[in-house]
Amino acid sequence: MPEFEALAHPIRIGLLADTHRRNPKRGLPQGLLDALAGSELIIHAGDISERWVLEILEQIAPVRAVVGNNDSFELLRELPEERFFVSGRHRIGLLHGYSDMATRAVTAKAWTLDRMRGVVDCAVYGHSHQPEIAQRDGLLMVNPGSPTDFRWAKGPTCGILDVGEVLRARLIDLSATAGAR
Repeated sequence: MPEFEALAHPIRIGLLADTHRRNPKRGLPQGLLDALAGSELIIHAGDISERWVLEILEQIAPVRAVVGNNDSFELLRELPEERFFVSGRHRIGLLHGYSDMATRAVTAKAWTLDRMRGVVDCAVYGHSHQPEIAQRDGLLMVNPGSPTDFRWAKGPTCGILDVGEVLRARLIDLSATAGAR
């Protein structure tokens, strides 16, 4: 059984993935920072790219992150592939959705389901850049999409996970944000 970091309960968690930001001059969209305001914790599901992204997010709330397949060598050395949290009776898992070990799964969704089913109640993942909230085999799966590199999605997104008596996840459409890319 993995080690679970104890979180406050209840708690509001800001969710994001796939920021893919190398150049600090581009910064992060103000709409993203506004959407995350009020979060008590921010979790990033990988493909951060560079440490400065986490430093900006830490100005809003404490940050926990996992490594993605496009992160800098510095982040590859620092960040784990998976993290686990507990808030009240709810268990939450975080991973990117891609791993060199992912030989059995062809999609981020399948890899996440394989790794997290039966271990946690909610799994937060990224990699596909496709925002989604879905229940699969008793597992709440949340992909917040990307706030900056939305590729195959309709637009930039992030998410919020409210952990109280129940788990409530929602996606936030950031398409009104100027300079999202």
